[in-house]
Amino acid sequence: MPRRVVLDCDTGSDDAIAIMLAAARPELELLAVTAVWGNHAVRHTADNSRRTLDLIGRPDVPVHAGLGGPIDPPPAAEPAKASPERATLPLPAATTAVDPQHAIEWLVQAAREATDRFTLVATGSLSNVAAAIRADPEVVRAVDELVVMGGVMERGGALPDVETNIGNDPEAAERVLAAGFERVVLMPLDTTYRATVSAEQCGELQGGGGPAAAIAADLIEQRIERYRTLPALAGRTAAPVHDALTVAYLVDPTLVTLHPAVVTVHTGHSPTRGRTDITLEPAGAVHLALDPDALRFFDLLRASLESL
Repeated sequence: MPRRVVLDCDTGSDDAIAIMLAAARPELELLAVTAVWGNHAVRHTADNSRRTLDLIGRPDVPVHAGLGGPIDPPPAAEPAKASPERATLPLPAATTAVDPQHAIEWLVQAAREATDRFTLVATGSLSNVAAAIRADPEVVRAVDELVVMGGVMERGGALPDVETNIGNDPEAAERVLAAGFERVVLMPLDTTYRATVSAEQCGELQGGGGPAAAIAADLIEQRIERYRTLPALAGRTAAPVHDALTVAYLVDPTLVTLHPAVVTVHTGHSPTRGRTDITLEPAGAVHLALDPDALRFFDLLRASLESL
């Protein structure tokens, strides 16, 4: 039976490719997309999610708009910065409406009514997930695995000290990681920056992979332009597709190596607000995904997009 999956996204370009990947794979049954603020305002992330699904012929997958800000930030917290990419993805307008049911209400209802558990993949701010748990702690029991794109382990190197998904709402991240999910996998920047897609590989997608692959290539090429000046890429013509790697893990867990770890999130008025302290420990409750196989990831992505 396909694995039942819910994506909680702040849909920009990499989330859109993650949605395409999840919808393409026969191993996965995409139940819904819940949109959250993060890359952009939630009205845009919901619209981008709907555009993506309609584009690939999946109007049957509902999109539910959720929270438009952090769950309970301290008064002095600085507002999160929006992604530099355009708020509305360069995709055709949606032909299906965003579902009027709020994402939190839908998540709670889906958890209560689930006869089989589902996998929850969070690739944006963790505000929706934390709010659903606060509304009904039993949501945790309905989830067989929580997979989060977030956090950063490296300190003082080329990567930023604060990863955006955790940094946008660290209070939510802290609550989610402490909620007692049976299994939590964290995909940090240390991993996603080691599984980049190059301009040459975009050419492969453009060269005969079909319309979905060509659109994904266009989105990745735009990411390459934005990322080329960052220290982590040192001028390379390549870019990470963070959220797609997170979904690819569900299809093939051997793309990464999992290590038990302890993860602490800096919250409140701390000057290091949003940072993640990650320590590899045998008794750690979080499985940290490291050491990605970049070539196999791209092969899986290409084959998936070609099938749409």
